[in-house]
Amino acid sequence: MSVRVLFPKGKEPRYVFETLVKNLPEASLYFSRDGIFLKALDPTKTIMFDLEFYSTSLEDYVVEEETKVGLIFTTIKDVIKRIGATEKLELEVDRERNRFSLYIYTKRGREAGLVRRFSFPIVTAVEEEMPELSTSFDAAFEIESEMFSDVLSMAGDVADWVQIETSPNGVVFKSESEGGKAMEVELGLDLVDVYTEASASAKYSVEALSIVDKLKSISKKTRVELSDGSPAKLTHEFSTGRFVTIIAPRVD
Repeated sequence: MSVRVLFPKGKEPRYVFETLVKNLPEASLYFSRDGIFLKALDPTKTIMFDLEFYSTSLEDYVVEEETKVGLIFTTIKDVIKRIGATEKLELEVDRERNRFSLYIYTKRGREAGLVRRFSFPIVTAVEEEMPELSTSFDAAFEIESEMFSDVLSMAGDVADWVQIETSPNGVVFKSESEGGKAMEVELGLDLVDVYTEASASAKYSVEALSIVDKLKSISKKTRVELSDGSPAKLTHEFSTGRFVTIIAPRVD
């Protein structure tokens, strides 16, 4: 055993991995002494995922040496669904046997007697070269994740894109179909927290912005950063880590 990681509750890794499973065929997990990391591009190369689980926030964290684990996500898809919200999830890497294992047991721990173990071969995942992206954005705001999901759902009822416009006074979401059907949602400062004085506007695919919808179950707020016509950066913080998604703008 070269790696052993114990999550205090299965809810957070479950929704994180379900999001990845839905959007990536494969990827590599990096286990370092500071935490677990993943960076990957989706097959369309328009969405980038940047995940980190903090070692200090996990119930147990043992990494004898830095380890990279390639995973085919379709092979763990059904197992992830079996993780209960309050159950514990343990990850184990055995380099000698070249196996990656998931243990699921009740919140009482292994001592409860019910332990489910699923084991998979470690593979060499295809790793895309990550594009260089700007680390600064002109505008940033924070919105309740449930509200963000509702607004995107309304935009999706009208068209497959949404325009996000920010100003020091709030945020406006707009969408319009080819037939002229339109939607506009204006959110003032009592509903969103705006962190910059600059204004920005960009158009994005509703489907792309919605791919992290499951994270609203573990992250109360969604932080959105953007500049005019630039990619959007969505950040979800939760008790054991952080999930960042970079979405390319829509170009008509």
